Amino acid sequence: MADEATLKSAEDFDVPETEVKPAVEKDVKKKAAVDVKKINVAPAVTIPLALASQGGKVLTQGLQKVLEHPQFRKVSDMKDHPIVAKIWGKTDLLLLLLGLALIFHGAQFKNLFLCIQVITAFCFGRVKAATLSLHGDITTALAKMNEGSKADAKAEPKPTQDKQKQRQDDAASAKKLLKVVDSDKVQQCIFELCVAGCACHMVMQGGLAKVIVVARALVKGSKQQTDALLDFSGHEDVKAWTDTVLSFILYVVFGSMAVVLSSLALALNIAVCGAQLVTEHGARVAEGMGKIPGGVTADVFCASMKGRAMLGGLAAFGTMWQLWALMADSGMGWYFKALYFPAVFAEGIVRFL
Repeated sequence: MADEATLKSAEDFDVPETEVKPAVEKDVKKKAAVDVKKINVAPAVTIPLALASQGGKVLTQGLQKVLEHPQFRKVSDMKDHPIVAKIWGKTDLLLLLLGLALIFHGAQFKNLFLCIQVITAFCFGRVKAATLSLHGDITTALAKMNEGSKADAKAEPKPTQDKQKQRQDDAASAKKLLKVVDSDKVQQCIFELCVAGCACHMVMQGGLAKVIVVARALVKGSKQQTDALLDFSGHEDVKAWTDTVLSFILYVVFGSMAVVLSSLALALNIAVCGAQLVTEHGARVAEGMGKIPGGVTADVFCASMKGRAMLGGLAAFGTMWQLWALMADSGMGWYFKALYFPAVFAEGIVRFL
């Protein structure tokens, strides 16, 4: 009846019918929206919030007890122990051993190796920024939860409340903590971690992703050596362009190798990384022992022709060794698996991505 009245009034005032119908349809839609009854899901949200609040309090109290336990303090004080400090002081020796492991057995950890390379090259900065940003909010929330737990412990015991009232109080406490943590940061952190996982999966499956990662690593490793060997005197004003052209040529060479001779490119990639670790950190170990001829520093030795020859020889040997291992699909003895147990375990986990 109201719609007919509206149309009649429109006819009386000579209003076009085409202008009246949209207004009528809009009113009908509003009435329909009002008539739709929403489902009350508040109780379903209150229960998880209350459980999360109770679990957080129990976890915070338990963590506080662990941190205050004498045995944990002994473990935390071990980082200042002379033996631990001595081990950390042997970082160059550890990296030297890592380089040797890559030269001899890097092909057995190719999935882990490629994952580390792709994350380091493309994902690490974004994941680190998102994780640190979220960690700040979580630390603040945990600090407030800890303060609340201490206040509740010091306060006089409250009279027993009914379960519904206690649940609402716990849910309100959880809401306060959730307001501290930015949901966008949580989503961003999860997204970046998923992107890193997808990148690992793609590079392990081969194809274009693997070609890009391997070619980039080879270009980055060889560029450091070619810059020291090539002289562009007289063209210093266009050095940026000469570097770009040189990088393009290297990308064409190593990209083609990664497409046509993928096993050779991967073996060269592993061997170059291992040779760089052995040369750089081995020279530092030798410098500390006073074993470098001429008494020069490790950096000077690595920049000399002897250092570059050592790097090239190790890379060539490692490439041939790794290429044979990849083509023959050879494995390792149980003693090497025991020695490399952390890497073997990580390789097994990465394969499931």
